[in-house]
Amino acid sequence: MHAWGSPPIVLRCGVPRPATYDPGSPQTASVDGVIWFQQIGRSAVTWTAIRRTADLQLIVPTSYDAQGGFLVELSKAIKQTID
Repeated sequence: MHAWGSPPIVLRCGVPRPATYDPGSPQTASVDGVIWFQQIGRSAVTWTAIRRTADLQLIVPTSYDAQGGFLVELSKAIKQTID
């Protein structure tokens, strides 16, 4: 787990796949070849990168603007290092 910012943005590796994940859902998006599943909560948006070997979870407080920017930056690194 890694966290940064205030309020903290949290990145976790090896998380379980969300029970509500559906590849055809409008909550699913592809960013630079990485599939992300979005779950919106009251205080944070949880994005799960769906991977073959290890899913990752990014939790971004709703107070942050342009959350998609985090996905772009992380997708590049994920694509290079995680199958």
